[in-house]
Amino acid sequence: MSDDRGLRAWRETDPAAWNRFVESAPYHAFPQLWEWGEVRAMGGWRPIRLAIGPSRDAPIAGAQLLLRALPVIGWNLAYVPRGPVGELDDPDVRAALVAALRSLGAAERIATVRADPEAQPDTPYGRALLGAPWRAAPKIQPPTTRVIDLAPGADALKASLKRKHRQYVNKAERSGITIERFDGSTPAEVIGPALDDFNRIYQHTAARAGFVARQAFYYERVWSIFAPTGRVRLSFAVRDGERVAVLFHFTCGDRAVESYGGMTDAGADARANYLLKWTAISDFASEGFAVYDMWGLATGGIRQFKEGFGGEEIEYVGARDLPLRAPIDAALRVAIPAYGLVQRARLFVTGGDRHPPTDAA
Repeated sequence: MSDDRGLRAWRETDPAAWNRFVESAPYHAFPQLWEWGEVRAMGGWRPIRLAIGPSRDAPIAGAQLLLRALPVIGWNLAYVPRGPVGELDDPDVRAALVAALRSLGAAERIATVRADPEAQPDTPYGRALLGAPWRAAPKIQPPTTRVIDLAPGADALKASLKRKHRQYVNKAERSGITIERFDGSTPAEVIGPALDDFNRIYQHTAARAGFVARQAFYYERVWSIFAPTGRVRLSFAVRDGERVAVLFHFTCGDRAVESYGGMTDAGADARANYLLKWTAISDFASEGFAVYDMWGLATGGIRQFKEGFGGEEIEYVGARDLPLRAPIDAALRVAIPAYGLVQRARLFVTGGDRHPPTDAA
């Protein structure tokens, strides 16, 4: 398919080419990386990477869609986690992408595409998503987050911490808390026990904070798929030889994202999470990353905890639906709520837990 500007659409089948595009594209986010589709494929989703551009070696926009078949009726729902991405402030590019999604919908029997991009309402892309042919959809990913511009460097960023946060960081460091770091190069015999400790701490945090964490094998699978690419990190705060707080990060281009995290009661008492988060911010700044994303904002103490590290609160447009087959789409809008909250979560949640906090203040 091509449009009047010479833009054509294709299904990208080269993981390296797709990831190069995603990481350099405007509005990029780690759930659009090839590996995220592979993670979800193991959970019953079928990923398709749709690109548009003047030629196959020059994509300018695209979307990784995750398809799931609806029972009985033979149609598919499609979800685009934190996408589409690309030069979507351009109305011609947006129109070409919508046309490509419609063509894909006809080929794959997709009734509705649900998108959840990192687009703010005051951008051209965000404003376009708030009108036809898009419509509002139920929340999936956190619509609000806090991001830190890492360009000023570690010294300036530490000076901008709230006074209490800076005190707690320094106190935790003086008390002897140390930081352990793991990445994709960590040997299997080392990362295995570390992931066990991650799951122990994360399950404890989930029980305390009231969200549902996935089973341990899920996070092990995420690590095994992302580790070879170098786009995943795990870090712990350690007190008296015990791991008492943890953060799990993804990277995508110039962005670092804290996706999962938690701490034990001992970690809370020692303010270990303050030192752990600050060290992560400092590390990524020192490595040349441009943005640190805290991935969602809960209310109350967790929100205040994150605010103390500086940065800017960002609000996205939220989930949006692109209906592709009006009769089927209309029927689904009536039928899907009948499945209940559990079934809707099964259909649409694509990898994060149900908006868990990444820290407990």
